Amino acid sequence: MPRQIKFIGHAYLWFDRINGNTYHSVEITRCRDGAVLYAPYQYGYGECYRQTALVAMSRAKWLPRIYRGNYGEGLCYLYERENNYPIQWITTDSTKRECIAHGVK
Repeated sequence: MPRQIKFIGHAYLWFDRINGNTYHSVEITRCRDGAVLYAPYQYGYGECYRQTALVAMSRAKWLPRIYRGNYGEGLCYLYERENNYPIQWITTDSTKRECIAHGVK
């Protein structure tokens, strides 16, 4: 089964060298209608931006009901793996100012 891109996730990453912490914000675009969802600036290392985006998508009811669950985010973390990775991720190393700005539009 070929991969079908349904969402484009753009993660803005900032590394605080002084304290050694990593922060991110995420902008998710739904390909079907061009709607955009923003996840605010927050702490998280590695690929934590994926989890942040999936939680935001779950809360906005962009994910199928089975992945939203009855208790908060539910099974949203399984969405990508079980649906042939329908989110195309773009990561950008940014400044703190850019990282904060892209999460609140």
